[in-house]
Amino acid sequence: MNIQMIKVNLTKLLEDRGISMYRLAKDTEIAYQTLWKLNTGRAQRIGFDLLEKICVRLDCTPGELLLINPDVAAKKKGARAK
Repeated sequence: MNIQMIKVNLTKLLEDRGISMYRLAKDTEIAYQTLWKLNTGRAQRIGFDLLEKICVRLDCTPGELLLINPDVAAKKKGARAK
C-alpha cells in the first residue's frame, strides 16, 4: 500500500461549512467524481484551476485543503538522505 504524503482535507472543510460534496460540485462546476477522487486519495494530481475553485468556494487556503502527512514526509526525507 502506497500512503501519500499529501492528504486532502476536504471532508472536514465541508463538514465545518455545512456543505455537501454534491453542492461543492454544483457550485464549482467540478465533476463530482473528480472531487470524490481527491477526497479518497485516488487522484494523482490537482490543477491550480481546481484548487482555486475549491478554495474560493470553501473560503480556505490551499494549506488548509492540502495537508502534509508528517510520518510519510519524514520517511521520504530519510530515504533521500541515504
